[in-house]
Amino acid sequence: MDNKIAIIGLGYVGIPLAVEFGKLTKTIGFDIDKSRINELKSGYDRTLEMSNDDLLSSKKLEYTTNINDIKNCNIYIITVPTPTDKIHRPVLKPLLNASETVAKYIKKNDIIIYESTVYPGVTEDECIP
Repeated sequence: MDNKIAIIGLGYVGIPLAVEFGKLTKTIGFDIDKSRINELKSGYDRTLEMSNDDLLSSKKLEYTTNINDIKNCNIYIITVPTPTDKIHRPVLKPLLNASETVAKYIKKNDIIIYESTVYPGVTEDECIP
């Protein structure tokens, strides 16, 4: 079976993963920020995690803001931020939104990986439901 990977969230965690996987296999880098996608397509990474050469060397990586582009993937890696509120509690909204989005497209035997910093139990108690 050919793997097709979706990286959900192209910040400082997601973009290095997307670039490295995109050197090896079909990879879709998804982000809701259109300006971010346009910058990455032009070879610029505002997080400075990846150089222009790194971005352009990843030949099997496509960038998109169109969520329908991830529907044929079979591995989903969620790398969205988990900010904290003013009393330092994690704000799970980005993570839950990403989970709901991926849930629309997952199929039997697909793999979902969370690369967001959260406390124990969030995946089982919050994301899976």
